[in-house]
Amino acid sequence: MPTNENPLGRPITRRGLLAAAALAGVGSSAVLTACAGGSAGGTSSAGGKDGAGGAGGAGGKGGTVTWASWANPGEAERFRQISKDYEAAHGTKVTFQVVVGDYGAKLLTQLAGSSAPDVFYVQDSGMQRLIQNKKVADFTEFTAKADAPVKIDDLYPNLMGWCKPADGSPGTYGLVVDCNPIVFWFNKDMCEAAGITQNPAQLHESGGWNRDAVDDFLTKIKATGKRGMILEGGFGPMLSWMTAFGGKVVEGNKMIFNEDAKSMETLEWLWEGMAGGKITYGGSLPKGQAIDALFYSQQLASCQVGRWILPNLKKLKFGYDIAPFPSADGKTVPPAIVYTAAMAVNANAKDPEAAMYFATRFVSKDGQKARLSGGGNAVPAIAGLDEVVMENKQPEHCAWFTEAAKKGYAIPSAIASKAEVGANLGTEMDKSIKAGDSAKVWADKICKFINNGK
Repeated sequence: MPTNENPLGRPITRRGLLAAAALAGVGSSAVLTACAGGSAGGTSSAGGKDGAGGAGGAGGKGGTVTWASWANPGEAERFRQISKDYEAAHGTKVTFQVVVGDYGAKLLTQLAGSSAPDVFYVQDSGMQRLIQNKKVADFTEFTAKADAPVKIDDLYPNLMGWCKPADGSPGTYGLVVDCNPIVFWFNKDMCEAAGITQNPAQLHESGGWNRDAVDDFLTKIKATGKRGMILEGGFGPMLSWMTAFGGKVVEGNKMIFNEDAKSMETLEWLWEGMAGGKITYGGSLPKGQAIDALFYSQQLASCQVGRWILPNLKKLKFGYDIAPFPSADGKTVPPAIVYTAAMAVNANAKDPEAAMYFATRFVSKDGQKARLSGGGNAVPAIAGLDEVVMENKQPEHCAWFTEAAKKGYAIPSAIASKAEVGANLGTEMDKSIKAGDSAKVWADKICKFINNGK
């Protein structure tokens, strides 16, 4: 299979901070609560029996569920409203808990002390530990039921790999709730002022959005005295640039981009851009400066982030749009990182049937539509919801969010399966770049760090 179609070798999601951003879009929950439950009963795949702990009745009616996630105050309020609406629609007692501080550490502590909620969000870098320690339930049996609110295959398979055991054994222990593919946001007004006759979206449509076009964009923006692009040092943007131009970054559970010619060609190009002042390294920004803030203030002509910035952009008065990452042929929507998190069910949920119904309704087509409609800042991780990202056509080429989600990839298993790597990878990348390492030295160090697990 061509590397441009499957850069990770197999379908296999981001650090907690930006994974959380993928979940910020929560709108009316009317559709979620109206989702039909069917008539299945009996023992669920989460374990336990009907009747234990006030188990849910036929079709997911009744029972009790506690669930938890990270959330800012606005998100927390919306999640509480979803819980109330679900309770009213299904007769299930639902309690939402917002977890502040170190989400992953607190969840592990709760699970160890048998005080964890029945259903909870899981960060991409934390799933494998929960699977290995048998702390989360397998969705396979429950979602195979005829009346299950969602089937595992309904969700984009390219985003689900990290929810399965890294050793290849059967089972699916999380369901992605939605997603955020990173795309090439750009300031239309700054393009025009710089004399750019075709902006990135127009170039993609005409088949000319390639590396040469990016160089031209960056050169002309630099000539205006503004920044054209800031390269974030995390694994998401770095891998995305490599795979966008046809590079292969991983083989099985081993990172190989340091040995892949196309990946190294892209890294050399990025390093040359930083050396020539056309690309700014994010880790070199003065304290207090953030990439999104610079983009909002029109000091930066592009940023490679997800849909999460859209609500803030709507408040501003300059022209903006998106394009996919550039590609080797200039017209393909190439594979790039897609950030996400998943909903999981506690293996020891007090009411396993009710927990399974809540979790699967939450991530179902109706559930995602309800949470993301009305200006949500994430993208559905399930087919058939194009209208969610097409609302009011903001930005103009918003349809490319869906294409990017379908063609992108989640966190590689080589990273997701190693907790220490996930926690320290960004620091290692930053340390090497700030030390002045060449692209090849950086690539060798980072591949070794990931593959050795520390």
